[in-house]
Amino acid sequence: MSPDALRAANRARFARLVARPDSEIDLAEGALCIAADGRPDLEAGPSIERLDRLAGLVRSRLDDGDPAAVVLERLHDVLYREAAFRPPTAATFHDPRNSQLDRVLVRRIGLPISLAIVELEAAWRLGLRLHGIGLPGHFIVGGPGRVLIDPAGGGQRLTPDDCQALLRRSLGEGVLFHAGMLRPTGRRQILVRVLRNLRSVHLASRDWPAALGIVELLAVVEPGDPDHARDRGLLLGRMGRFTEAVTCLGQYLVERPEGHDADDVKQVIGIFAGRRN
Repeated sequence: MSPDALRAANRARFARLVARPDSEIDLAEGALCIAADGRPDLEAGPSIERLDRLAGLVRSRLDDGDPAAVVLERLHDVLYREAAFRPPTAATFHDPRNSQLDRVLVRRIGLPISLAIVELEAAWRLGLRLHGIGLPGHFIVGGPGRVLIDPAGGGQRLTPDDCQALLRRSLGEGVLFHAGMLRPTGRRQILVRVLRNLRSVHLASRDWPAALGIVELLAVVEPGDPDHARDRGLLLGRMGRFTEAVTCLGQYLVERPEGHDADDVKQVIGIFAGRRN
């Protein structure tokens, strides 16, 4: 099978996965579909086995009837004190590997949301009812009894004041924490946030083919958002595929004729139209 056919098959697998009810979405499988875009040799099996082994290590240290608090503490012992899962340094924060679950599991380094996915998947295997929480500029985990956990802080328990400090560190003084920010983030939205992180990384590094692959996955999970057609068109133009670019940008204008950037898009269409191939 050609690389293009493998990419299309992976995208179809991702589409089937995100079409399920949110609670039935396999988060690890979805994250691995994202990691596999443009990497036709990636197989999900080894990563799933690593998650199973992490949960198995925790299970081997538990006694029957241990309360959730004990299970959570043993989980954090394994993830953060023994396996040493940790966030990247500032210098390597924008490495795409920090958002690719298979590489996060091998390197044990990932963005806060990637570490949260590891914790959630291991916890669910142990019967712990944890959920993701997408704070602005940071990602944490919530659990029973309103416990708040920072996977990027080695499993540190958080208070509301700690959450405000995290916001201040990532966004400055302009954003104030409020309880509404602690609403659980669904599995589909976790995958969207991973995709948006990767899109930013690839755009910053001017890796247009990789950015295009991520935008196309975003269009799968958010088919009603015309911005993805615009972004796809601009990236296709960057790659010299001007005929396809004009088609995508025209689609964007049909769906959003009064968009704030409509005049700019029309100008780009004019440029690309003269270079049709």
